[in-house]
Amino acid sequence: MMDCLKQPVFMVGSMDKNINFALPPSSGEEYLQRVIMEAKQCDDVVVADIDPSCMKEPTRGYFVPLPGCVEAPPKLGPTIEWQHHQVSEFSKLRLYVSNLKYAISIDKRKWKPPDLNLPDINEKEVWINLCLDRDNESNIQPTLNTLFCFKQSTIEQILEYLVQFVETERRVEYKVGLWIYTLLVILEQPLQPDVCYCLRSLARACSAIRADSRELSARELGALNLFICLVARYFHELDLADP
Repeated sequence: MMDCLKQPVFMVGSMDKNINFALPPSSGEEYLQRVIMEAKQCDDVVVADIDPSCMKEPTRGYFVPLPGCVEAPPKLGPTIEWQHHQVSEFSKLRLYVSNLKYAISIDKRKWKPPDLNLPDINEKEVWINLCLDRDNESNIQPTLNTLFCFKQSTIEQILEYLVQFVETERRVEYKVGLWIYTLLVILEQPLQPDVCYCLRSLARACSAIRADSRELSARELGALNLFICLVARYFHELDLADP
């Protein structure tokens, strides 16, 4: 088997050592002779002669980790029992919603989509005003009947808008909290990387608000702790979890 590999494929005849390499080859045979002669002049192993002084120092720190959640001030952090209870209730609600959507998809449960006049998904400020109920004409509430009409890409985009609003305004308004919670309920898994980043931003923003605010109502504190808990313990961003 190996012997056949040693047999020449092309017959190039006798080698003419007086070939003028300045001129183009006059035939295919002469071209092959030139290739063979040039190959014989090459070293078997070649080592590059590099001046070390010209080399750049290796770059370090390609990955800069993002900061985690700010530790809760004394008496403002939730207990581990409270966190487990919230995750359990949230899981039950997501399972109920998932079963409901499946029943609708197979026509086992009748559902008529409401007639909604929704803004373009790229109109960020319009969507924020809608979620804050500033647009009196729309009167769209974060109910399952409403959000079942949304595509998953729409859900993810609205969630991103609201998280950016929370980061900028440094507060979680009641109606914004309702929208965020409902969006989390119907958010499909597995999550895309940009959605994971969005959820982590939500948890970090909530922890910063909790740490910086001098006075928080029980409702405000509950919403902040809840979103941190769900992002960390339900969506498995455990490095952000309260102890």
